[in-house]
Amino acid sequence: MQQPQSKADALCAVPVPMPGIRATVSDQGLVRISHPATLKPWLARLLPASVALPLRTLELDAMGTFVWNNIDGTATVDDLAHQVAEHYSCLPAEAQQAVAMFIRQLGQRGILGLR
Repeated sequence: MQQPQSKADALCAVPVPMPGIRATVSDQGLVRISHPATLKPWLARLLPASVALPLRTLELDAMGTFVWNNIDGTATVDDLAHQVAEHYSCLPAEAQQAVAMFIRQLGQRGILGLR
């Protein structure tokens, strides 16, 4: 999966969970994501491929849970931002910024990819 080149490309990208990601729902109704720890590239090269990385857990807040539950493999970042703006009654530009930052953070953790 390649990185978008512009804001327009980023908004047209479709976020998808990476393989090996497991999502469960907490007692409070929030999504809890289990994902393999990510290593710095230089450290990853030093370890044999057979070494299993420990799992990390991330619990999303209400808005993160809302976005995660709407990631279906067809919705673009812009689609998700529109859904957030409507659901939370906020400005579309604020929703775009929040959704883009959320997806970027999950991408940096190896939880989401873009297509």
